[in-house]
Amino acid sequence: MPDEQKPAAGRSYQMGDVGAGARVAQGENISWVEGAARLPGGESLTRQFDTLLKRIAEDSSLDEDTRALAQDKTKAVAEGIAKVQESPSTLRRALLDAKLWCGSTASWVGGALGDILKSEAAQKTLGTVTEAATKAAVASFVI
Repeated sequence: MPDEQKPAAGRSYQMGDVGAGARVAQGENISWVEGAARLPGGESLTRQFDTLLKRIAEDSSLDEDTRALAQDKTKAVAEGIAKVQESPSTLRRALLDAKLWCGSTASWVGGALGDILKSEAAQKTLGTVTEAATKAAVASFVI
């Protein structure tokens, strides 16, 4: 079916001429990986999210749809952290969505996200957030 995603190993990408001096990234999860890598403690943060995404992918207790949704929620939180300085609402909405979904469907994923949010690497970035509603969303997720 055309709307079904192929496994990463079965995908192919084609790039055209992007011009001299251009920087190009190709593959999965580029936006949050690139964004998180620039943060203080970004390498550790990226590693933590990658580990969680792999754990979700390998969890045989989750059906295919639940696994895909768990990965989507996790990626949204990662992207929210990567963009928190420009758009705190992106992180706030991702956390609220993940908290509600994980609480009723895959609580261990919510616990793992909470652990990442409490990590020193995440706190280096999250500690700089001044927007009250986003700070509250982070605080409610890590309790």
